[in-house]
Amino acid sequence: MKIFTHVLLSWLLLIQTAFAAESNYDIRQLALPSEVKDLSKGVGAIYYSPSIKGKVLIPVNIWGDVGKTGLHFVPVDTTLVMGLSLAGGPSSHAKLSDIKLNRTENGKSNEYTFDLSGGGTVDAQSFSLKPGDTIFVENDKYYENRAYYTSLIGVIATILSSVLLYREVKK
Repeated sequence: MKIFTHVLLSWLLLIQTAFAAESNYDIRQLALPSEVKDLSKGVGAIYYSPSIKGKVLIPVNIWGDVGKTGLHFVPVDTTLVMGLSLAGGPSSHAKLSDIKLNRTENGKSNEYTFDLSGGGTVDAQSFSLKPGDTIFVENDKYYENRAYYTSLIGVIATILSSVLLYREVKK
């Protein structure tokens, strides 16, 4: 039994190594120079996915009130609106009038604000994402506090109707 286990583990190790060797890609063979010319050359700046043929992917963080928050790998030249859509889109409670995008360029952090309520502006529709961008979609505080205020109004209405009923009975 020990021999069989050793043979099986050795075989799996050899097969895994063979498949790992086949998955080494040279980005210059997979992407056009025009697709990667404006991208930063840092570690992890661009990716290639064998499942999305012919597309270079860039990492973008999408946080807040969207369908799927977290790190997403989106194709080069993905716009802000397309990136949000790839993350599941904003929820019905998202504050679309105040979407923030943080971008670090030349060691300096810049924050851009977009209004996507009513479909968004031309700038928001055409704004291209870059590697390392972070998008934050805030949730609307009205929806967050609505249950509290609804309960509070219900309690006040109950107390008020009890006082009025007591006055009528006392007459």
